[in-house]
Amino acid sequence: MTGFIKTLFGDVPVSKSYEWNWVEDHFRPLRELYLTDNVTEIFVDRFDSISIERNGIIEKTSAKFESEDHLLDFIKQLATALDQPFNAENPLFDARFPDCSRLCCTGTQITPQGATLTLRIAPKEHIDAEQIVESGGMSRAMLDYLIQAIKDGKTIIVSGNTGSGKTTLLRALARYIPLIERIVVCEDTQELYLVWLPFCVSMEAPKRSNSNIEMKNLIEAALRMRPDRIWVGEIRKASAADAFIQAINTGHSGCVTTLHANSAKDALSRLQYLIASLGSITYELAYRQIIDNVDVFVHASRHSSYGRKVTEIVEVVDGELVPKFIFDKEKQIHVEAPTNQ
Repeated sequence: MTGFIKTLFGDVPVSKSYEWNWVEDHFRPLRELYLTDNVTEIFVDRFDSISIERNGIIEKTSAKFESEDHLLDFIKQLATALDQPFNAENPLFDARFPDCSRLCCTGTQITPQGATLTLRIAPKEHIDAEQIVESGGMSRAMLDYLIQAIKDGKTIIVSGNTGSGKTTLLRALARYIPLIERIVVCEDTQELYLVWLPFCVSMEAPKRSNSNIEMKNLIEAALRMRPDRIWVGEIRKASAADAFIQAINTGHSGCVTTLHANSAKDALSRLQYLIASLGSITYELAYRQIIDNVDVFVHASRHSSYGRKVTEIVEVVDGELVPKFIFDKEKQIHVEAPTNQ
């Protein structure tokens, strides 16, 4: 690739080769963990306290940086390589490696015990929908339902806690988007990479020192790009929530987004609150805009007792939330929701 060089973290611009070579050289305490199969996250909670998540279980490691200063220098150089500010005024940054691994770093201004680094490692191979079923993440009936919802152009909200598999589920379901459709993807940090879709445009709004672009700007731009579907990686801010609802309220079907919530019902309430918090419409009107334009709510959960599961699929029927499938936590199985719920 012209103008790029290969590194441990993916292809980087030649103009940034010095910074990335330095990062790779000082990545030694984490290198083996980063390359180990089945390690999905690395947690540097202090320079001398490093844990990993492997196969859904968190475990301590013997890895460590030489000192607090060594860890801080590493994070600062990493921020420079990624065009991110990291200093006393900006002690927090979220970014991604070129290979799509995501990281969140903090300085001692907000983590007094020491600087921290959390790294979510991009999967070497993406999980497909069949693998989610085989691993018990959802039932065959749930998958069949969601495949049909995608093919029918239903608008879907996927909620869940951190690490529950929301992005994995979206990427798997995207395989069922008709190939004749034009898709515009909007993300804070690019993760979906729907490269097999022939008519797909992906946009990113990273938090960089030289950029004021936010998610709402991407969604507004997407509307001018003749999309059949708009897929939004994650909604965090009120402005993004409002832009997404306005997009699906203007005749665009088959749109999908994710957000953090505790249940499908909570996802509706959170969207409602975000939109109403802007002050342009009432809480009640926000509810109507959502319930009239969203077809399906899907909730995923990560829990120590059962791992990662799709725990709810809820339909919107005549303005009401009607559970379709649930995960029975006592019996540890997916079942159709009782009709009297």
